[in-house]
Amino acid sequence: MSMKEWIDLDIDKLELLEVTDIEKAQVKQNVLNKRKKSPIWRHIAVAAVMIVGATTATGFAFPSFASQIPFMDNVISYFNNEEQHYKNFETFSTNIDLAQTSNGVTVMIDNAVYDGTNVTVSFAIETNHEFGKEMHMSAPNWFDAVGASGSSGGGSQITKISDTRYVGLSTFTPRFKDDVSPETVEVTWTPHAFYSMSNDLEVEGDWSFAFSLKRLEGDIQLVNETVLHKDMSFTLQSVEFTDVSTVILYEQVVTDELLKEWPSVSPVFYVTDDLGHVYLNGSGGSGMSPDNGKTFNGTAALGAIQEGASQLIIQPVEIASLMSGKGHIEIELDPIIVDLKK
Repeated sequence: MSMKEWIDLDIDKLELLEVTDIEKAQVKQNVLNKRKKSPIWRHIAVAAVMIVGATTATGFAFPSFASQIPFMDNVISYFNNEEQHYKNFETFSTNIDLAQTSNGVTVMIDNAVYDGTNVTVSFAIETNHEFGKEMHMSAPNWFDAVGASGSSGGGSQITKISDTRYVGLSTFTPRFKDDVSPETVEVTWTPHAFYSMSNDLEVEGDWSFAFSLKRLEGDIQLVNETVLHKDMSFTLQSVEFTDVSTVILYEQVVTDELLKEWPSVSPVFYVTDDLGHVYLNGSGGSGMSPDNGKTFNGTAALGAIQEGASQLIIQPVEIASLMSGKGHIEIELDPIIVDLKK
């Protein structure tokens, strides 16, 4: 729909649809503040606001405007690389299409997916502030899930794609009571500020998002194979496969002697298949310890497995550290081979 069509749209002729409470909240969040000399995609969003004002009070939906923004077409494509392939993300993720502008920075959430363990969100940012090559989110304003006791692991990447535009990708692992993941999660995000260290710039703003995600169906393959070291045991408990991700669940137990010498011990993973595809190349996971590091339960996520592969080769390497950059050693454990079910 063109800008002129948005403006000329007869609201009285709209077909009004009943929506849920979460959808009502999403409608309210799509209000964009118009700025002078705004790019054309912002004008489209402002036109959409006219419809929001007419429909919010009665709780009815309006057409999505995110599809009108060319560089938002496939944010995930900017993050595909040799190690991490976000296969099927666009197909199986949920279109979120939320946008807000504050203090000259427009943030739009593109797509998101919940695989039962991790939540991955793709987003984009447009601004005329001079952030330069690197933009970061100020901590601790992270993605969160309603009802979770906290979250662990994950990370965020923001990549510059033009003078005024950035694309981002964030993943986090919400932790729920008794480690039972719900069928639906309600995700919230209130980024307080974005900053650039190279340009000595921080821009605060008032952005706040909320949306709901249903859990992807997945297949769990139990493994329960343990590899031993004189100072620890590592058990690969299971591997869960979905259309967009593969999640490793593990438990490790380390000795008091090792923790006395190295107070932090956590694994990174090297994961390949029998065809030579590389999924993780020394990447860590997320997890929690109930006893100050002696027992550690965690997950590590990788992309969907390539077609034709019949085995996963998973090698954990323990990083025993003094923390704060004071030194570390690497403890290489034997690889675990998982025969993939056909």
